[in-house]
Amino acid sequence: MTATPPRRILAVDFGDARTGLAATDWTGTIAVPLGRIDARDDAVVVAAIKALVAERDVQTVVLGMPLAQDGTIGPRAQRTAAFRDRLQAALPCPVVAIDESNSTDEAHARLKEGGLKAKRRKDLADSVAALVILERYRYELARNRPK
Repeated sequence: MTATPPRRILAVDFGDARTGLAATDWTGTIAVPLGRIDARDDAVVVAAIKALVAERDVQTVVLGMPLAQDGTIGPRAQRTAAFRDRLQAALPCPVVAIDESNSTDEAHARLKEGGLKAKRRKDLADSVAALVILERYRYELARNRPK
């Protein structure tokens, strides 16, 4: 028996001052950026994500892991891994890390393509980066699903 992939997914683009969020709808069909958490205190970020997980009945949280270009774990990824452990301890669902390389650059490019000015792009980039992370995770799920 194969496990059913999660439908309700929350993606997190964790940052020192801003944490972007994106999620699927309750059917798992539509993915949308949700906004961001403006906080430097990890406990505040964890509490906000925990509330969102409960509110949206999230089945899996996907956390962007900032790996170096060569795939190694540097200081930023170590900080994110520590945050992942703290988040996992607070949540009833799994927290899965996925490489977020260039997700912010991709978010800015998408927003620029959409005609948004630099200030507006900066305001939305974290959530759109989380959307990119969510899309990558869903792509990996689909790619690894047995035929």
